Amino acid sequence: MRILAVGLAHDNQQFAEGSPPKGAWLFLQPDLECARLASLVPAEDEFAYADLRTEAVEHLPAADLTLVSVGFGHETLARQVAARAAETGRPVVFFGPVPTTTWGQSPPEWCRHHVAGDIVNVWSELTQDARGGRLRPHYAAGGGPAHVPIRPGLGRWPLMNSRHQRMSFVRGCSCPDSVRGLCSEYLYHGRDLVPRSREEVCGEVLTLPGKHIQLLDDDVARLPDYYLDVFRRLWNYRRHWTVNAGTGLFRRPELIDLLAKAGTRTVFLNESFVSDRLAEVMADERLRRSLFRRVKLLQSRRILAGARLTLELRPDSRTDFTRVARTLQLLDLDFLEARFVSDEPGSGRRWVPVCYRPKMEPADPAMARVRFYSWSAILNRLVRRPRRVGFYTTALYLLRYSLAYRQNLLEGIPYP
Repeated sequence: MRILAVGLAHDNQQFAEGSPPKGAWLFLQPDLECARLASLVPAEDEFAYADLRTEAVEHLPAADLTLVSVGFGHETLARQVAARAAETGRPVVFFGPVPTTTWGQSPPEWCRHHVAGDIVNVWSELTQDARGGRLRPHYAAGGGPAHVPIRPGLGRWPLMNSRHQRMSFVRGCSCPDSVRGLCSEYLYHGRDLVPRSREEVCGEVLTLPGKHIQLLDDDVARLPDYYLDVFRRLWNYRRHWTVNAGTGLFRRPELIDLLAKAGTRTVFLNESFVSDRLAEVMADERLRRSLFRRVKLLQSRRILAGARLTLELRPDSRTDFTRVARTLQLLDLDFLEARFVSDEPGSGRRWVPVCYRPKMEPADPAMARVRFYSWSAILNRLVRRPRRVGFYTTALYLLRYSLAYRQNLLEGIPYP
């Protein structure tokens, strides 16, 4: 059986023939859930991956079973894929956060088959039905989180960063409460957390050929003793890590020291660091200084510090996002991922695409990213950072990723 997995794109990132892919190459990574499914396909089946950021809908190859990952903001392209499949008469199964939360038992009329929940948990049943030609309209994927390795090398190299390495030590959601409803792990499994064995983690790291690995776990401070044990074992593997953490990280200085010794180059601080208390941070000088010292603590260990900002946009409020950006610059962060949500009646919280455009006003949400990734701000960080993190980390990580974030901003990519 030939299986095709399709990663979708936002409307303004759809591939156009004759033009290069839109967005920074560093962030053109294969769809995460499709990469997990690739590891489940048996050797006797043929698996192909197509990404609509680098391929046109009209050129999708034929397959006995097409699987389409639908994230928030991907509904337009999902409809086009369904129309294309209807012309060829091939079955298409949609899965991901949107089919799980929005469609439920009442999907759009153009959707004939979909999975609610983690598709990994119904994979055997789904493929068995596909072989027999009796796919059901709806699959409810119950059960807890199950670990499946992320297969590298998918996508069109060199158009995509298909060699980017990602892995998980823990499956499940450790996001702050304010953003849980936007996390696919929480939408699939609620509050369940399933750590992997230390031996299994070390075995997978040894199979990854590259130096840099992105750890997908939401918060390494959620289970500090577990991560202390794992990173002690990984110390001698000489890898570079990008990890996520909450404010609990600063209550465990021994974990910060171990992360630095194990090769961690970047720590992304989640919404608990500044986003959930932004108004207080902007008004309280003492709190700003406290957060500034925490950023400097990471940088003194030769680790770059990034922060995720998730803000709700309301029609009745008017925020000065230029002031927000100035506050974030006072914290001397290295990276910023600013995302925006809105509360829509009947569909809950949803990501709001916010893009750069000329002659923006201070109240425009994109100003937070514009000011943070201006040339003057980037050059200021590049000049000062080698003294703390070294020239190697500054050149290989701070410079490359700052330029990638700036490229996404200027090309109008709505998300980091």
